[in-house]
Amino acid sequence: MPEQVAINSPEFARNGESLRGRVTVGSMDRLRDLLLSGEGELEYILAGRRGENGKLYLDCAISGQLQLTCQRCLDALVYPLDVESELELAEGEQSQDGEELTDAIEADPALDVLALIEDEVLLALPMAPMHSPDECKAKANASQAKLEKKNAFSALAALKTKD
Repeated sequence: MPEQVAINSPEFARNGESLRGRVTVGSMDRLRDLLLSGEGELEYILAGRRGENGKLYLDCAISGQLQLTCQRCLDALVYPLDVESELELAEGEQSQDGEELTDAIEADPALDVLALIEDEVLLALPMAPMHSPDECKAKANASQAKLEKKNAFSALAALKTKD
């Protein structure tokens, strides 16, 4: 189990601090259930800043590779992960103006960084991961099935013309 990493998110952003680290994919319980394999590591960088408007932000960057299952051929799929997100720290019931297109999270004096990283990775996953059509084994299987279907019908046609 990874070491717990917590930050005071408003102070972290106000002071312009940054945090860099690595986390094993297998240690993320919610993510692990969606993966073919829990092998590998993800690198993350979390940086706090104050925006021009005086609002506090966390900039989050995550990179690595995940082992998913292709939903077309059900074979292993290496999914390159490169996430960059800007998160506004919202105090209590504070809402956004609607002018900016940023995600908001609640400002937390004990923000669990690894849970935040896992949330961002989960949001970045495709609903139905698939190989590109050129790489997918399902395409080859479908072509073979079409060829077999064509041969089966041509054999029936040959029987029909013999009578």
